[in-house]
Amino acid sequence: MNNISKGYEDITVEVVDYVKNIAEHAWDCYKMTWRGLQNVKYDVNDPRVQEAVRNIMFYRALPMPREQANITFKISNVSRVMLAQITRQSLGRFNVESQMPEPVGHNVIMPLNIYNNDKLSDKAKKLIELSQEVYDDCIAEGIPPQDARYLLMHGQTTSLAYVANVNVFTAAFPMRCENNLSDEINLVYRLCKRAILNKVEEDYKNGEIDILTYEFYTKIITPADAAGAARKVGQNYDGVFGNSFKRYPDANDEITKITENCSYDYTKSAWYLELQRLPKDLLFDGEQEMIDSWN
Repeated sequence: MNNISKGYEDITVEVVDYVKNIAEHAWDCYKMTWRGLQNVKYDVNDPRVQEAVRNIMFYRALPMPREQANITFKISNVSRVMLAQITRQSLGRFNVESQMPEPVGHNVIMPLNIYNNDKLSDKAKKLIELSQEVYDDCIAEGIPPQDARYLLMHGQTTSLAYVANVNVFTAAFPMRCENNLSDEINLVYRLCKRAILNKVEEDYKNGEIDILTYEFYTKIITPADAAGAARKVGQNYDGVFGNSFKRYPDANDEITKITENCSYDYTKSAWYLELQRLPKDLLFDGEQEMIDSWN
């Protein structure tokens, strides 16, 4: 990796761990509610087990097991800008690569709209290079890393572990995957979603998890999407772009007015450019059509 990332292209996500016996655990919790079921062992072929676990999946019974279905993601090469956003997820748990005990490995994300701008790109690169040079000079002078880090760019990359249960994870999508509102973190959640769905698919095929655990994760996580997606409307009330991306039509007249009077041109945003180079398996329903409509 160079000292500058061209947009978000270097961001990666992998699943470190997840609760592989969540369906059995859900049954063990559920059956305690019913005296007549307390001695019934977990069996994926038992209709009583199937019904109970599926009811838990869809909030028809005992929500607690959903809250215990933890997933641990390793998220690499994201900016400190994104870090400040994702850690607002107060019910998530985070462990972040420290900039204190040892010098950083220099790398800064430069948004695509700046990277591709002939008037700005060279100046931005010089600013990043100067920041890194002064940081290295501080380290050479014996300045501790926790003090030298104050001179780093906000776009300096870092890596982190993110732990969330399926409820917390999916609850983040309505805002974090709203194109008119979020950018780098939008990609991170898409990558997390793909990583966990691919992992449970692989583990099911390899016999590491049973069909009910496979269903538990896929049925809960697959629908995760931006707010309004289920109704196929755009319902972003933020005034920066309104509903300018137009994945779906405005949900109401208020959003139309916000969009008509929004603060910035969405076509000049970094996310506008990033969306156009996303692989198709990271796009949500209607987004390819949205992108095609821009050209």
